[in-house]
Amino acid sequence: METVQILGLITGVLFGFALHRAGFSRCGLVMRGLAFRDFTMLKVMLTAIAVGMVGAALLATFAPEYAHLKVKSLYVWGVLVGGLIFGVGMAIAGYCPGTALIGLGGGVRDGVLAVLGGLLGAFVFILAYPTLEPVLIKPLDLGKLTLHETLHLPYLPTALVMAAMLGGIVFWLNRLEAKARTQ
Repeated sequence: METVQILGLITGVLFGFALHRAGFSRCGLVMRGLAFRDFTMLKVMLTAIAVGMVGAALLATFAPEYAHLKVKSLYVWGVLVGGLIFGVGMAIAGYCPGTALIGLGGGVRDGVLAVLGGLLGAFVFILAYPTLEPVLIKPLDLGKLTLHETLHLPYLPTALVMAAMLGGIVFWLNRLEAKARTQ
């Protein structure tokens, strides 16, 4: 195993442990988020996206030999239908894939069931793919798009601006929650 892979594994285990300690192994956190009563999950996801985006841009800019970005094609219908199925599954299970794995690791029965449901859904998708491809994948295939290439802007500054915007949303959500607590 390469050093980068070992560092990734260690970082992932530590991040999973921190999320477990913060209560992400229980489905209530996701359910409260979907009901717009608790923005913890959304704030963590937005922060992770911002950090990951800047990290990937830094790697691609200053250490391209370590940046293996595999951009997938944007299949509009597939993303819309898949997102709908994903969202419904998340609402039913009370977990997103990451928190389901944290629940699984923590021995939470709901987490185990959510992981099994996700694996079953993936298996059904594999079986249905030949039928779905001409309907959801081929039409409206926009190719491999990235924001910075689409806007004809440098990668790192684009990532920094997007991260700042996401940070602004997190700041606004914190203020919104603080205001709701005082009322």
